[in-house]
Amino acid sequence: MMKQLERYKSADDISKAFREGYKNAKNGGKLVELTDRSTPEEVKAYREANGIPDDATKYPGEFRDGFEVTDADKAILSDFKAAMHERNVPPKVAAAALDWYQDFAATQAQELNAQLAKVAGETQKSLRAEWGGDYDGQIGAAQELMKAHLGEDGFGQMMGLRLMDGSRLQDSLPFVKMMATIGADYYGSTAILTGDIEAAGKTLEAQKQDLLALRVSDPEKFKSDDVQGKLTKIYAQLEKVSARK
Repeated sequence: MMKQLERYKSADDISKAFREGYKNAKNGGKLVELTDRSTPEEVKAYREANGIPDDATKYPGEFRDGFEVTDADKAILSDFKAAMHERNVPPKVAAAALDWYQDFAATQAQELNAQLAKVAGETQKSLRAEWGGDYDGQIGAAQELMKAHLGEDGFGQMMGLRLMDGSRLQDSLPFVKMMATIGADYYGSTAILTGDIEAAGKTLEAQKQDLLALRVSDPEKFKSDDVQGKLTKIYAQLEKVSARK
């Protein structure tokens, strides 16, 4: 008996050992669950019994093969493992939670990608119906404006931004129409300048010269409201472009 007591340095140590022995006996020898009042000895014993390492960085847990891991996922995994270790959660329990997260994330990614494709298709269909032959010119004007201010990399990053519903910024109908309007005004790539089969691919100056040539080749057509309206818009756009030089 005295030899057993010699293992303890104080009366408090003896008291703690007695309480732990009492708890184990009360629970039929089963491992006592941790509480806010658990002693360091109880925590250590619990961790050893459940495979929880003392070092938080060595807490087990990895994403399964085939799971498409994003940077956000990597950050979440690191925080998750730290939280599980801090709360003394057995790795087997944490692994089940991690499996649920991967299933949830994969399902969510599939739904968001489906939404992306749906919105992209609807936006393009709507704009082609509205702009007709002017579609390429309008889109080109919007892209040129953004590339001029953001650069190729910045443009790509901005267009790839995902909105809350999973669609991309570049597929937002109001955004595309707004940028096309600004781009057309800035560069002169308006619908009447890029949409006509006769004018497609020509510069403003070339289009102007073609229309002015009608004074000789087809005076009646030159006097028409259609041609005069186009010339008026071309001159207005040329003035805007010239003012920016």
